Amino acid sequence: MKWDQHIQKFKAGLKYLQQEHAYNTELNVLCLNYAAQVQNQLEQDFKAISDVQKTEEINFFKHIKPVVDGQHLYYRKIIQLEHEKPVKGLKTQIRFYKNQLDIEYRFKLRHKAFAYYLKSNQTHLDAIYFTRRDPLPYDPDDLRLQCNPGYSTPRDFLTAKLRCGELLTNYLTDRLKHLISPGIPVEAARLDWSGSRTDLIELTYALYHAKVIHKGKADIIEIARALGNFFNMDPGDVYKTYSEIKSRKKSRTKFLDEMAMNLQVAMDREDF
Repeated sequence: MKWDQHIQKFKAGLKYLQQEHAYNTELNVLCLNYAAQVQNQLEQDFKAISDVQKTEEINFFKHIKPVVDGQHLYYRKIIQLEHEKPVKGLKTQIRFYKNQLDIEYRFKLRHKAFAYYLKSNQTHLDAIYFTRRDPLPYDPDDLRLQCNPGYSTPRDFLTAKLRCGELLTNYLTDRLKHLISPGIPVEAARLDWSGSRTDLIELTYALYHAKVIHKGKADIIEIARALGNFFNMDPGDVYKTYSEIKSRKKSRTKFLDEMAMNLQVAMDREDF
């Protein structure tokens, strides 16, 4: 079984979701569900092998299963964090994320010996750590009580948790930077777009061809994503929407025309 292909396909699937649904508020749920589907498929494929060689078993439980499990744990955790985080108070939010970072740091510190074993690509204990064998008389790091005993080893779940910890550390660090850095607060940086997605794309192309964003060097997708993020609107398939705009039988710049007309009417009214 070519397990590496499973992981490549899994990572490509996650990347696709992250790109196509970058501004979807349910992105983390979509990624969590996708990881769960891949988890189930991996288990079925592995259990379908009648005679698993020791080297394949070690490779699977050390390099394959923990990758998917780690992502599943990660998305579960950030969904939980986003539900638990304080709604108001910048200092309170900063303290919340710092506390979560401290939890991740202490977990990695508690398992630093095994983390070093993985990071330094050591293999001399793989037969103990990553094969389905009877547990040692006393092994506090054997987390199989939380797992399927016929589909786990003494260290594959811990490996997944350490992978999850690295992802969470990056996520929490980014959130803190966003909160601590000077400028517009997170809450004020997003306004709801009341128009249609088509209106947003029309505005996107107008700004692009006006070359007023980043001295004309920003491309269409960059502008669409920036506007989508600011206005809390998923731009969707930008090129398809633009194609539909160009195929209009009447005004192809309907939204921009209405904007210009409304502004003109407002200025005329203010003149009286």
